[in-house]
Amino acid sequence: MKLCVPKNIEFGNVVYRFPTAARRLGILLMVWVWAISQSASGQASAGPASELVEKFHNVLIGVMKKGGNISVQQRYEILSPKVRKTFNLPFMIRIVSGAAWRSANDNDKKALLDAFTKMSVSTYASRFDDYSGQKFETLAESQGPKKSVLVRTRIVSPGDTPVKLTYVVRKFADKWRVIDVILAGGISELALRHSEYRAILKKDGPLELAATLSKKSDQILGK
Repeated sequence: MKLCVPKNIEFGNVVYRFPTAARRLGILLMVWVWAISQSASGQASAGPASELVEKFHNVLIGVMKKGGNISVQQRYEILSPKVRKTFNLPFMIRIVSGAAWRSANDNDKKALLDAFTKMSVSTYASRFDDYSGQKFETLAESQGPKKSVLVRTRIVSPGDTPVKLTYVVRKFADKWRVIDVILAGGISELALRHSEYRAILKKDGPLELAATLSKKSDQILGK
């Protein structure tokens, strides 16, 4: 059965439009954001999805506390297995790449996944590089669409306004994995990556995107 996806979604007086290649992703993200806005009621008790996120947060705090005593490359090496275990990176790059992934050969897919993984870990290694009393708090866990679980958290920094983060978590076989992070204001990491990668994929294909991501990662890591 062919799934018919509308070009526009209307909420109240606002119409959201998605380009053809992004419609499924856009609609899914809109549902996630709507579910987050409704999650204040009907909250579920914390479970394995929250435990997954909290373990990752503990690792981030541990890396931050090392601060200037370790290099960004050392932070990368510590975080790499933790990021891979927390996030379903193959699923994420497949969703972000859309049609380009479906038409790519196995070698191109591997190159793109490797580069996406490297970029994801490098980003965390560069962002969480200092500690000044920050802490993560888990606020709530609730059921989301598509058999997902929404884990609402926030980063609390002394003297600053807390920053909210909602993790979209799904079970794959017997393992829970994060598949998206919704930032404050309803900004989806998947949507940002899709927007960023789309032009390169359309013009030059997966290998060029892989090369671009790898180059950016090397710059972050000081290589």
